Amino acid sequence: MVVDAAVSGVFAPELLVTVVTIVLAGYELLTTDAGWRGVTCRVATVLVAFVLAFGIYQGGPETVSASVPGGEDFFASLGLIAGFVVIWFAWHRWEWGDLLPVYCLLLIGTSAVHLVVVPFWDVSSHVVYAAVSTGFLTFVDRRFVASLLVPLGLTWSRVALEAHTVVESVGGLVFASVIVAAAFFAGTIPKNGVAGSP
Repeated sequence: MVVDAAVSGVFAPELLVTVVTIVLAGYELLTTDAGWRGVTCRVATVLVAFVLAFGIYQGGPETVSASVPGGEDFFASLGLIAGFVVIWFAWHRWEWGDLLPVYCLLLIGTSAVHLVVVPFWDVSSHVVYAAVSTGFLTFVDRRFVASLLVPLGLTWSRVALEAHTVVESVGGLVFASVIVAAAFFAGTIPKNGVAGSP
């Protein structure tokens, strides 16, 4: 019980997407000459986005007194949409790179579908966001392939904790795999390198 709880806690969706966002921003920075001002602006944008996302996730249920279909997952998805819109806008507006905007759009799309699905089916958001994030990382650069162990571990831990059924956890893995594969085969995910802008 200790290991499954630790896996679910350490790789909670809000933490994992934050880490992957930072990794992708850093990966893009390797191809640019952004300087301290550019780095500071990027870090500030990511921090503002995640404060906004976390605020919606935590404050949404308290602000809306009526019961919302999907409960906390609804507000988590809504918060992620808002946060990733902020990041997408900044990266697009100031031409900071091509990689992170694609990741943002992928997570905005994932979150929008998640908003619709969750009231009817309690698919594991832990597994969905982990698989989308690590799948994206792996398609970008195969050196991130070990990160794919995270959604597999979460699939097990969510069932072991009785937070989800096997169908809900494995379904989250399949759901995320379809989204990432569709984005990859549509040609929207850059592969093995980034053409970033300073």
